[in-house]
Amino acid sequence: MKLSGQKAWGGEVNLGNLWQLIEGNTLTLVKCVPDTSDIRQIGPQEFEFKIMVQMGPVRGTFNSRVKITSIDRDTGKVTMTLNSKGPGAVMDASITAIIGESGVTYDADVKLTGLLAAVGERIIRNYIDGKLNEFLNNLVKLAKTGQC
Repeated sequence: MKLSGQKAWGGEVNLGNLWQLIEGNTLTLVKCVPDTSDIRQIGPQEFEFKIMVQMGPVRGTFNSRVKITSIDRDTGKVTMTLNSKGPGAVMDASITAIIGESGVTYDADVKLTGLLAAVGERIIRNYIDGKLNEFLNNLVKLAKTGQC
């Protein structure tokens, strides 16, 4: 499944501060992901955490890992992978984000198995879009105030 979208910053965001977080304090960004707990850094730009998922018949804690695979401040491009395993379901995603003055655009290639694959694409898309929007709102708040 392909997902793409954009989020305008909706006001002044200090991109210098945001890039400092992306390049040097990614743990702070991961803490802005909704419904996460037990976050720990396991390598450079790589983190494990638990995330609570409640989507249709899929409910429970997913053990997840995110790894930022590249950061190019000149072009604004950040790429990452996300792997989540939970009760009877697995999600793997490759994500590309372009961060600019006016906001962020993203594209993701998401692969689902188990119960997640059985849930309708519309439900999954709405759930992921909602959580991603919540994360991006937290990111805007972080860039403006230093806290999610």
